[in-house]
Amino acid sequence: MNNIFLEFANQMADESAIIARKYFRNNFFEEIKNDKSPVTIADKEIEKKLREMISKKFPGHGICGEEYQNVNIESEYQWIIDPIDGTSSFIIGRPTFTTLISLIYKKKPIIGIINQPITNERWVGLDDDSSSSGAWFNGQEIKTRKCKNIENAVISTTSDFFFEKNDLEKFFKIARKAKYQKFGGVVYGADSYAYGLLSLGLIDIIIEPKLQIYDYAALIPIIKKSGGYITKWDGSEPCLQSNIEIVATCSKDLHEEVLQILI
Repeated sequence: MNNIFLEFANQMADESAIIARKYFRNNFFEEIKNDKSPVTIADKEIEKKLREMISKKFPGHGICGEEYQNVNIESEYQWIIDPIDGTSSFIIGRPTFTTLISLIYKKKPIIGIINQPITNERWVGLDDDSSSSGAWFNGQEIKTRKCKNIENAVISTTSDFFFEKNDLEKFFKIARKAKYQKFGGVVYGADSYAYGLLSLGLIDIIIEPKLQIYDYAALIPIIKKSGGYITKWDGSEPCLQSNIEIVATCSKDLHEEVLQILI
């Protein structure tokens, strides 16, 4: 059955890509939401399209997205959508934004997709406890790099402006120890694209505060099945809630070292 869901998730990613390409580096007006974050016509059009597809194919399934209200929240199956993750990058024409699609079954993310439609890059994770489980980039199986200590690690976050003062100190304590500090150090501004790079063995640590469920649900199967670790800052499993702190790393040893500083 999960093969049907995975095929459908890929179909949604295909449809979202058509819309994103239509508006990318095109003239459009951005709007500012109540939380002061930007939103574009592409965000809204993609989410509407994906919601229509889900409602038609699986009318009993729940839907949680960034731009519109949740539906069927009591269903065992929940589709989590972020139509444009990295809207600021989309607005300025930088191809590091992504569309995130996830399927949750009984509160566990079993399917995750990170789709970058301009560079034609797609990460897929399937974590359903079957022999088919795995993580793939454009159809090829992927594995994280087995970096074991912070000194050899490449570190990333979307922006240090998102951290509270005390948390920012923890982040910089880790960042100061990490690789490339003489050359700028932290990789900023990649949003969920960074998690795709981690799964490819190109980034080793990602630390983010105050993420919403649609920001991270799709990332969990990809990171886990590529060999990485993704938890809350206290080391517990992400609880599929919003406004939580997330840390993702490429190896168990590295994850434990980072957690010792974050906790």
